[in-house]
Formats: sequence, structure tokens, C-alpha cells
Amino acid sequence: MGKRKIFFGLAVFIFLLATLIPYNFSWAQTALPPVVAIRVEGNEKISTNLILSAVSLSLKEPFNQEKVQNDVKAIYELGYFSRVWVETKEYPDGIEVIYKVEELPVVKEIQISGNTAIEDSLIQEAMILSPGQVMNWQILQNDFERIRALYSDNGFLITGIDQIDFSPEGILSFSIREGIIEDVRFEGLEKTKEYVVRRELVFEPPIVFDFAEVTKSIQAIYDLGFFKDISMKLEPGSDVDHVIVKVSVVEESTGEAAVGVGYNTEDGWLGYVRYQESNLGGNSQRVELRYEFGARTLYQFSFEEPYLFGSPTYSRLELYDQVRDRNNWEEGEIIGKYEEERIGWQLTFGREIDEEWAWRLRYKSEDIQTTALEGIIPANGGITNSLTPMVLYDTRDSKTNPHEGWLGTLQVELAGGAFGGDYDFNKYILDVRNFTDTGEDTVLALRLMGGIADTYLPDYEKFGVGGVSTLRGYDLFEFEGEKMIVFNAEYRWEVAEDTQLVLFGDAGYAWALDEAISFDSLKTGYGVGLRLDTPIGPVRLDYGIGERGGQTYFSLGHTF
Repeated sequence: MGKRKIFFGLAVFIFLLATLIPYNFSWAQTALPPVVAIRVEGNEKISTNLILSAVSLSLKEPFNQEKVQNDVKAIYELGYFSRVWVETKEYPDGIEVIYKVEELPVVKEIQISGNTAIEDSLIQEAMILSPGQVMNWQILQNDFERIRALYSDNGFLITGIDQIDFSPEGILSFSIREGIIEDVRFEGLEKTKEYVVRRELVFEPPIVFDFAEVTKSIQAIYDLGFFKDISMKLEPGSDVDHVIVKVSVVEESTGEAAVGVGYNTEDGWLGYVRYQESNLGGNSQRVELRYEFGARTLYQFSFEEPYLFGSPTYSRLELYDQVRDRNNWEEGEIIGKYEEERIGWQLTFGREIDEEWAWRLRYKSEDIQTTALEGIIPANGGITNSLTPMVLYDTRDSKTNPHEGWLGTLQVELAGGAFGGDYDFNKYILDVRNFTDTGEDTVLALRLMGGIADTYLPDYEKFGVGGVSTLRGYDLFEFEGEKMIVFNAEYRWEVAEDTQLVLFGDAGYAWALDEAISFDSLKTGYGVGLRLDTPIGPVRLDYGIGERGGQTYFSLGHTF
């Protein structure tokens, strides 16, 4: 029995040994062979090094089928090939791996359709892929993103790029779907008529969406001065390529009325009536009336229609009988004081030539009379009839509070002659302004204004320099003559909502006709001011310092 157990155990040991030895021998025989060579075949235009840069398999490492398949995918994703596959060759010392590729054709022509906002040449300049290169789908997809960025940077919308095709002949074609403004709708209008704001649009739907044109239209609506807030949003249109621009406005007060009455034993009843409205009846018409009664009757009336008879023709009528106190200056000294009364009327027409240029034509008839108060006063008064053609150049980003752009005006006043009156003269006036955004809510505003007459002028028609609108730090029209030059510089800083702090410097002078213009004669002033945006318009408070000290000025509107 013991011998059987020993025999049985020995037999089991011999059996296990017999099975284990073949098993170990088989594992050694099926070990993965090393990679002894890696090659690329089929490429003509695309460099071998570029293809091998996508290969992760390396020499001497064991052959790995999964890794090879990943390399095939990586080579295909380079984008240059219509087909990628692999072949292997076995050698006694290992395996050679051959990556085979089939290149896409060379691009011979790129055909673009559907684009109206941007030309083909500009689109192709934005693309990396160009004729003469091997077609690459990855580069093309990136080019589509560049095209979208090109449209976006220029303010346009792309809703899609489709109909993409690459023919065996090497012709690449695709179509651009541009976003279309289907309609513009307004909400929040209460007093203002819709046609008033709609006619400020610089485009007419349906049209390719152009953010610059939309922004320009929104700014033009804001410049009407009827709204304290304007916002814009896009809503879906009738299909994926169309959008609706919705403009929301918040109206503000555009009118002002005041009445004052008094009595004294010398003059009796005194009073005034003032009415001003910049959006009469919601039609964008401007009217201003000021009437004073008592010892004398004075009035000022103006009516402005920006769209005469439904056409973009500007018109303005002014009637007035106004009196103001004047000083008679001689060599920097006041030698007399007087009242100057102007009774007359003006009629102005004009139109836009294009987005930047416009013209105006004004006829004026005035009767000027002077009344002595003290000292020596100008003796001449009389009637002046004149026609003044004007050319305007305007690239400002805003007419109410510009931060960028130019405004230039050239006008020639032709008085007397065929128009009658007591005086014959011609006056030439140039006014150039520039606005530069200096960042951080600051603007640098500059103005150069010059004028010259062709003959000696009556005192009341001379160019006047000095005061709130020309040379701060000096009295109103302290310097008068037939020639004048004025320089103004303002650094405007928005310190709070509707509030600007202004640092300014002015220079100017006026010369008689027989005097030579000399920059050494220029008078200078400087100072600080505040601009407050109020319901009646910008209110201006300036303190200017000149040769004789400082003066305070209070007025409405910007200096320029």
C-alpha cells in the first residue's frame, strides 16, 4: 500500500512536470517581437517627418497593435489624407511597421458664395488654406473659425457655413450664411412718434446685420436729446438667418415753461413768458419763445424743423428783438457803455450730402441800434442784409457729448450788394474742432477758429474775442476787429454721472484790417469748469483767469 502511494505520487509529479515544461516553452515562443523599422509610404507633398510626428510607436519596443491603430487615427487627424492604413513585415529579429497614406488633392481654387458684407479676397486673406496647398480638413475647420472672427470683428453676424464640398479636381467650395436684420422694433415710445426715431436709422431692413450701422443708428436716436436711456437687443426672426433688432427707450422731459410778473411805480407792470420745447408734439420740432413786457417789449422766437415736408431738409426760422449791454473798449480800457438792440429775422435751410458732409444756407436781415449809457460809444448803427452759405464736416461719435471725431465749419457771409442794407462786406469764418478719447472717462477737446473780412466793418459786425465762448478770463468781446484767431483746449473728465470737470486753456485776439496778424499779440486765459447735464440741457460754470485776474461765467451748452 505504501509503495502504491509512492508510485502514485511520483506519477502525478511526472505529469505536472510534463505539462509545465511545454507551457513555459509556449509563452517564450509567443512573446511580442520588437519593432525594428518604421516607415511611411504614399506621401508626396506632405513631409515624412510631419507624419512621423503623429506616431507614438518607437523602435525596439514590443509591437503593440492598439498603439499602431491609435497612430493610424492620429495620422488621419492631421487632416491631409483621405485614407490611412498600416502594413507590417516580419523579420527574424522583429517587425517592420509601414504606415501608408493617401493624400488629398492639392487645392486649385476656392469658391465662396453667400457673402455680401465681406469680399472674397478678404475672406481668403483670413484663411490659412490657399490654392497650391494640399487640402487639409483640420486647417479648413480652423479657417471657418477665422472667417467667423473676421465677420465678428467687422460687426457682422454669421449664422452658418455650409454646402462644403471638395471635388477631385481640387475645387473647394462653401457657402456663408450671413445674419439678416429682418425688422427694427421700438418700445417705450410715449410722446415721440415712431417715424421720428425710425428715420434716424442709417439702414433699411432687410439688410445684412452690421453692428457699426446699428450702433450709429442708436447714437443718432440718442442725439435727438429726447431719451435718457436707450438699449438694444436681438430677437429671433422668421428663420435661423434672420434677427429682429428691438430698441428700448426711456423718454425724458423735453420742455420748459416759465412766467414771471412784477410791478413798480416807475415802469408799471413788468413780466416775461418763456417756453422751450425740443420735441414739439413728439415730432422732433424745436420751438423757443421768450417775451418780455414792461418798459420795453422784447421777444425771441425760433422754430426748427429737421424734416421739412417729409424730406431730410433742415429748416429754422428766427424772429427777435433783443437788447444786451455792451462795453466800448479801447486799448484794454472801457471808454463807454451802451445798449445794443437787434431787431431782425433769419431763415436757414440745409441738407445732408452724405454721412459726413452737409450744407446750410442762411438769410439774415437785422436792424441794429445803439443807445448810450455812459462815455463814448460807437456811433454807427443800421441795417444788415446778408446771405451765408456754409459747408459742414462732421465725424463725431456723438453730437451731444463727443469723445472722438472732427467737426469743421466753413462759412462766408455776403452782406449788402444785391441784398440791400446799409453796409457791403464779406466775412470768412473757419471753425475746426477735434475730440480725442484719452481713456478713463476723459476727453481732450480742441478748437481752432479764425475769421477775416474784406473791408472795414461797422462796430456791431466786427469779430469779437473775449468772454465765455471764446477767451475766458476776459470781458465779452473785449477785443474787436476785422481779423481774429481763437484757440481753445479743454480736458474733460467725467467725475460722476451727468457731471464733468473741465480744465481749459484759451488763446485769442482780434486785429484791425490794417494790422498784421501776430501771435505775439495773442491773449491767454486758463481755468477750471463744471458741466452738469440737466433737463434743460448742459449747464456750464467756468472760472477763467486772464491778465487782470479771474472771472466766473455761467451759461448753457458746451463751449464747443
